[in-house]
Amino acid sequence: MDKYDRAAQHIKESLNTKNLAECLSQTGRFSYCALCATSLSCLYKYPLNVDFKLDCLRVLCNHLKLMLQLPTMREMANCELPLDAKVYVRALKKEEVLKEGMMIIVQDLLLLAISNGTYDARWRVLILYVTRVFDLDINTVDNFELNVVNCLSNLLPVQTEQEQADAARRIRVSKTKRFALIGLASVGGGILLGLTGGLAAPLIGTGLSSVLGTSIVGAIGSVGGTAIVGSLFGVAGASLTGYKMHKRVGDIEEFQFRKLSTDIETGDIHLHITIVISGWLNDDKETSYSKPWEYLRDSPEQYYLRYESSYLLEFGKAMEYFFSFAVSVAVQESLKYTVLSGLMAAIAWPAGILGLASVIDNPWGVCCRRSAQVGKQLAETLLTHSHGNRPVTLIGYSLGARVIYYCLREMSQREKCQGIVQDAILIGTPCTRNSSDWNKISEIVAGRVVNAYCRSDWFLKFLYRTLSMHAGVAGLQAIQSVNDRIENIDLTDIVSGHFEYPQKLTEILMYIGVNVDESARIKLITTQSVPEKMCESLKINDDYTVKKSKSVIDLTTIDTKKNET
Repeated sequence: MDKYDRAAQHIKESLNTKNLAECLSQTGRFSYCALCATSLSCLYKYPLNVDFKLDCLRVLCNHLKLMLQLPTMREMANCELPLDAKVYVRALKKEEVLKEGMMIIVQDLLLLAISNGTYDARWRVLILYVTRVFDLDINTVDNFELNVVNCLSNLLPVQTEQEQADAARRIRVSKTKRFALIGLASVGGGILLGLTGGLAAPLIGTGLSSVLGTSIVGAIGSVGGTAIVGSLFGVAGASLTGYKMHKRVGDIEEFQFRKLSTDIETGDIHLHITIVISGWLNDDKETSYSKPWEYLRDSPEQYYLRYESSYLLEFGKAMEYFFSFAVSVAVQESLKYTVLSGLMAAIAWPAGILGLASVIDNPWGVCCRRSAQVGKQLAETLLTHSHGNRPVTLIGYSLGARVIYYCLREMSQREKCQGIVQDAILIGTPCTRNSSDWNKISEIVAGRVVNAYCRSDWFLKFLYRTLSMHAGVAGLQAIQSVNDRIENIDLTDIVSGHFEYPQKLTEILMYIGVNVDESARIKLITTQSVPEKMCESLKINDDYTVKKSKSVIDLTTIDTKKNET
């Protein structure tokens, strides 16, 4: 018995396995598979995803012993007309094994998704979609993923006498403790050494015991516990904090990932990660990167990208000086007009502000060029699977959103780019809103592509005042797209302009539908005024007073109308 067989045996002995496929009736198995096929038809309509849908259905049909139904399922998945999933949900609820809840189906799907050592982002989007169809809490998916990670972290197989002797010999010849650990890793799985060291958290929920089918155990055991962990989490335990560029890329001087603390003890790794990217820095402290994201809870494993700090700091200081000067100009100019509607229009910029343009234009131009290069380097990082084979969510504002845009654009031009990025949320993006370009990047994102913009962002409009962009700027307007993959979210009722993105980021994330810390949610609802449009999404009681957010100087009404005197 080799170590991979022993790993599979370890799973079987540790878990009370049950094959869900054997517990469901013929009708139940068909309904299970048909529900997934119907969901795939709703989620993935692009030709690029045809092969994925077929592979997904092939895995499901094989797992449920429905290979003869594969042609039928394929037709359902490729159907252009929307199909009713409620029929299959009702049939599944009649199954005896599902009396305790439909979460068993979701758990079964997740285990299938990782059985080959790769967690495709499109699989995760499918799992989340089915979870919503069952009207279950999305957070239960995160909890079960943590269970899986904890289970996999304990798959280190027992060493043979020969393996133990080899390990002892390597320790004796090692001159440093680090080298000794590397020696041990070569036998027992270096990934697991890094993995188990950070997974002291106990199992969450009911664990895997009630749902891990023997067929899935076989799939995991066939490649060995260490092999599947190595594939999922990468050769370094998937810690992006240790990532460094192998070579200089363009003018990039700084590019590294840092862990974003969530104040939740859930271990060091997860099956889904989130990378956030800030737009500028207000000071040279490390917290300047992480402060805007302190309440983000999109994943138990979150990172922020530290890039080109000196240039982002220079841009941030220029912004502060420019804004303070713009305020004084706005006050002076207000005395000259009976109506302020044309004050900041592109054809009527005050001479004082135009005279100060050089203060902001140079750092802005440098940061724009470098953010595009950083985006390409981020694409390279993801395409080489430095994070392992796990879905990634990207969130950024201002120049950070520009990084994401160029990352996705670079990925769309490369092979094997699908299934990596789950969601991409771009806030106040300083780039073109050309629909053809956005359609291309939406094809490689498995889930949501969000363009969050502010119509009253006079600062962004000023920065693009000299450019002839017929398509417009994404951070100022909605993107006109022929498909429904791109979500346009108007933030004008939340922020008055570019300067407010960091301060109101938690509020923005809540409005977009991204998980934030519950304490921040309650605090925001009870102590601050929120936009009227957010009431339904936050389920705010009618007793709360809702007020429209205002800036110190009301520039929200002076961006599009012509000057009136």
